[in-house]
Amino acid sequence: MRAMTAVLGLSVLAGCSEPVEQRSGAAPTAQSVPSAEPAPPGPSQGESFLGVVLANEAVELSAPFEGRLAHLGVQPGDRLKAGMVLGNMALEPLRSEELMAQALLEQAEADRNRAELDANEAAERLQRYLKPPSGALSADELSQARYREKTALALVAAARARIQERKAALAQIRQRLGEAEFRAPFDCVVAMRYLDAGTRVQTGRPILRLIQAGGFRVRFALPEGLSGRATAGSPVNIYLPALGKELPGRLESISPEVDAPSRMVFALATLLAPNDAVRAGMAARVSLGTGLSPQAPSSAGGQPGKSSGD
Repeated sequence: MRAMTAVLGLSVLAGCSEPVEQRSGAAPTAQSVPSAEPAPPGPSQGESFLGVVLANEAVELSAPFEGRLAHLGVQPGDRLKAGMVLGNMALEPLRSEELMAQALLEQAEADRNRAELDANEAAERLQRYLKPPSGALSADELSQARYREKTALALVAAARARIQERKAALAQIRQRLGEAEFRAPFDCVVAMRYLDAGTRVQTGRPILRLIQAGGFRVRFALPEGLSGRATAGSPVNIYLPALGKELPGRLESISPEVDAPSRMVFALATLLAPNDAVRAGMAARVSLGTGLSPQAPSSAGGQPGKSSGD
């Protein structure tokens, strides 16, 4: 009976081992053949952090004063050189104000000249009254002569002050004439055009949004545990999923404070390689493998992961 049991056991073991050998033998045939197509580009090896592309400089040109937008000769996407004229407010009302202010200034200068002549005459009359023989004029007459001279000098001072006031008013109008013409503050691209020519605008209403041409930065967030190891000025890799490209960059700055809700630290990296396909607002992934300083050694003095008693 024991002999029969042993024979049955050996038979069962032999039957069970055969499928295992078949499966193990079939395993190599299940391997997939490597594809001949190259893998799509991706971020560099190492941990990367999500960010967004920003323009280095971005400004909004707004109406310097209330008036009519007379001309606007640019469209979104236009590339502009620094100093190029983009448009202007209506100039006719300002030209009329300039002419009026110029006329008032000339009138004030004429009033000053007449006041100076009166002052000179009053001074000469007083000098004649003071010449000998003494006592030819009464004290009241001398007092009146001195009063006329002082009055004439006061009128001269008032006329000169009025001239300064007229000059300031004229300069203000000419400044507004200069502001009425919009110019590109730097080499830039038109990002937005808010209004069309002929629109009546209020002071400060946005007209154009301009971003610097070719200059981009990436704003991203680091875990607070890595913020102390990131070094400003270190090279980084910036991967742009929308373009499928990885471009070189440099870590520009790191915020000195931690964002409390997310426990992250915001940082800025400069995109070094110019690329016309880059757009502000694109998503990016920043790899800081080369921008992290080595981790500080353990203060316990032992091997990592072991206590001093091991």
